[in-house]
Amino acid sequence: MVAKHLILFLLVASVATVASIQVMFEQFKQCTSNGVLDCNLRVRKVNRTLATLYGNATLNVDLGDDFVTSINLYRSMLGNNQYNHYPMKVSPTGICKFMKEHWGDYYAFIVVYVPQMEKPGVCPITARQLQFNDMVLDERMFPQFVPTGLWKLVMRADNGQTGQYFQLEVIFRVYPDGHF
Repeated sequence: MVAKHLILFLLVASVATVASIQVMFEQFKQCTSNGVLDCNLRVRKVNRTLATLYGNATLNVDLGDDFVTSINLYRSMLGNNQYNHYPMKVSPTGICKFMKEHWGDYYAFIVVYVPQMEKPGVCPITARQLQFNDMVLDERMFPQFVPTGLWKLVMRADNGQTGQYFQLEVIFRVYPDGHF
């Protein structure tokens, strides 16, 4: 009888685990493009424990597999903007393949704040305006093993045939759980 209760307790405890990190936007650093994407985004500090991404981004062209995208992460352990490349990334892949294989992991966390965001698996992504309504980073988007510190996410997409490209750079901070 005690063994059954112990197994049930361990099962419930493993399902009810709480994230071991907290994350918060620090800065929307850049949106570089040659006409593919126009950004008017900024990080807005709501209070001491919450910062949101606010504004809009306009996608001026349709994105399909002719665009190759990649995501790289860099970490500044001390938070002093001296970043080291971190081996957690999305290797260069076509937009359609990215939408099919990776986007589903993040869509639910983002569509709440950006309703015009394309659904997973839909390709090409048609030109549109994306309104960011105080988007908050959710720690469940990140693996539990992500170390604390200042992070820089760089997303790039380019079309090798036409020379069109865009690059986004977002700075965020990872805190230990219970920091705030």
